[in-house]
Amino acid sequence: MSRRDAVSTEKREILRRRLDFEFEADAVPRAWYAGDLHLTLFWDGLSLLFPKGEQFFVNSVKHYSKPKRGQSRITDRELLDQIAGFIGQESMHGKEHRAFNEMLLEHGLDNAPTLEAEVAALLNRAQRKLPPIVQLAVTCALEHFTAILAEQLLDTDRHRAAIHESVRDLWVWHALEESEHKSVAFDTFRAVGGSYPIRVGTMLITSLVFVVVASEVHIRLSYHAGEVLKPRRWLSNLNFFWGKPGLFRKLLLPYLDYFRPGFHPSDRDTDHLLEQWEEKLFGQQGTLLGVLKGAYDAEGRQVAPAA
Repeated sequence: MSRRDAVSTEKREILRRRLDFEFEADAVPRAWYAGDLHLTLFWDGLSLLFPKGEQFFVNSVKHYSKPKRGQSRITDRELLDQIAGFIGQESMHGKEHRAFNEMLLEHGLDNAPTLEAEVAALLNRAQRKLPPIVQLAVTCALEHFTAILAEQLLDTDRHRAAIHESVRDLWVWHALEESEHKSVAFDTFRAVGGSYPIRVGTMLITSLVFVVVASEVHIRLSYHAGEVLKPRRWLSNLNFFWGKPGLFRKLLLPYLDYFRPGFHPSDRDTDHLLEQWEEKLFGQQGTLLGVLKGAYDAEGRQVAPAA
């Protein structure tokens, strides 16, 4: 039995964890990533994309899972349970990154709300113009991005150590849950008849749009922070992402794997990382027990107590 068949036969339960982080601007360094403001602004920019992006993901999947004429277009009970977990997790990611983004205002990023509004307008336009199956394919593409980024963060000590301890758990928790539900949108896409041409064609266009949007957000944040006219910083960070340690360079092959006809997100086995980080974050000595307000299964039953 292939790994994909094994995963399909026994799907991992996706819990809806309810957390409540508190971000104090005084406790979070302005340059919270590697002590480098320019690098930090890149990750700040990603955080600005998350709340509206996560809602787009939820809407694209919910379109196919919600009942229509009394019956969902998804008939697989296990997949419906996973979709419920996916929706719960993505909604919580949006909530906590909104709180993080509010802190960025206290760090002086006064243009953050404008950037968030522009991202929201772009995604709202996509929801109006794109067919539902293409919206779901966009979600599959971006979920692949987040899955390989999440795996890298969970698996790379240097990457995690670069994040200041005041916000590290936010990013590690987000990475854990992105890895937990990485197959859900893809399985939904297949279940409703999504084709290979739509999947890879949408990935090509989505990749281009994502790079343009993320780059523009980074540049505009850098300009606002007085960092844009520092060519040495740009060259240094270009090396950081594409040279040594080369975070993005190391993601190139996993990214390209998406274009393989038989690709499935579960082909990349991250179970050991999920077990490791679920224990570190939510085990008996878990670092996030203090902000965990409860965890719930697909039926809404509480399976972990509130702090």
